[in-house]
Amino acid sequence: MKIMRRAFALSLALVFALLVAVPVSAAPPVVVTERNDVDYPVDYPSLPCPSIQVRNHEVYSVVTTSYYDDKGVLLRAHMRFSGTDNLYNPANPGVVLSGHFAGAGNYDARAGVWYYTGVPYHITVPGYGTVLVRAGRWYGPDYPYGHLAGKDSFLSPKDMAQFCACLAGR
Repeated sequence: MKIMRRAFALSLALVFALLVAVPVSAAPPVVVTERNDVDYPVDYPSLPCPSIQVRNHEVYSVVTTSYYDDKGVLLRAHMRFSGTDNLYNPANPGVVLSGHFAGAGNYDARAGVWYYTGVPYHITVPGYGTVLVRAGRWYGPDYPYGHLAGKDSFLSPKDMAQFCACLAGR
């Protein structure tokens, strides 16, 4: 008898749980893949390369998955990116500092905030080692200036002096 009461109580609890559960409906995620090949000036305020114009020929891909509710309202998004930086000085085109980068970004629609993790810069030069690295976690939309935690060569005078010397061909 005791076992039957427990079984009945458990069954009843399960029925109530199913009745109370609110069905969640959502649209299927939207996946967008982008590939790009761009060349642009690197003009970060913390890049102290006097008399050297620094440009980046960047080749990369981004896969963004966006999640919506059943009314089409964006709930969140996830982005994966990877590619190659090719930093150079147009006055010294024979020197190109290249390195692979990769990371991920997440968008919280409730807060309206992106945050990123990964390694958006990693340049290594034979004989010097790593001359430029940015790695960790940072927040947008102020990327790259919103960097919060990790290693950031753009904030290191020693790293920047070595990086600028390499681009100058010294």
